Amino acid sequence: MSCTRANGGAIFEARGLHKRFGGLHATRDLSLSVEVGQVHALIGPNGAGKTTALAQLAGQLRPDAGTIWYRGRDITALPMAARAARGIVRTFQITAVFEEFSVRDNVALAVQSRARHHFAFWRPAAKDRRLTEPAERVLEQVGLTALANLRAGDLSHGQKRQLEIAMALATEPTVLLLDEPMAGMSRAESETLSTLLERIKPAHAILLVEHDMDVVFRLADRVSVLVGGALLASGSPQEVRADARVRAAYLDEEAL
Repeated sequence: MSCTRANGGAIFEARGLHKRFGGLHATRDLSLSVEVGQVHALIGPNGAGKTTALAQLAGQLRPDAGTIWYRGRDITALPMAARAARGIVRTFQITAVFEEFSVRDNVALAVQSRARHHFAFWRPAAKDRRLTEPAERVLEQVGLTALANLRAGDLSHGQKRQLEIAMALATEPTVLLLDEPMAGMSRAESETLSTLLERIKPAHAILLVEHDMDVVFRLADRVSVLVGGALLASGSPQEVRADARVRAAYLDEEAL
């Protein structure tokens, strides 16, 4: 595997990604990067190619051309599990928790996956304090300690999103790829999760795909606008908000 320095302070970056599905050019020469302590928001209208881009960054899809770099190393060929083991973790637009398990056990299971124990050992591991103690620390971090014994399926939608973030954090990631974490949330739930992301931001590089523009412009240090699979603009939130091309293509639709 070849090695080179990442651009500037970037720990994670894509360079010139292309992805086609038959006649559809879903990703067109996409380049972006994110640094530790930074939230980089990727926005765009429906069908812009955000999910396809995120899937390539997470290792679910292999780009047809271009490269993906982490800590100065080309990881383009690494699958999703191998990237997760290195600290690149994706959350999904639809919550993915084990509803029959308790909140604590969901997070302990994520700790166990980090330790690479086999799932067959889960039942005795559920009482293993080497797993439950770090799980409890993460639950305190995300504000779910009081709900630790609750069945995950009984949580509200917003609480399940918090739990999903807790499970991601339990794997000790450096890069978080967040796919519309505020989807379906009430305003109060969105505020709670936004505050959590602000709190964990200093120790992580966060790429955020999100439709809620209030959240984007509150959290993002950098915003990239994707239209038709290609970057239309990328810059500070203020620069992107003021860009006439962006407003015409997207932001006016969001009543900004």
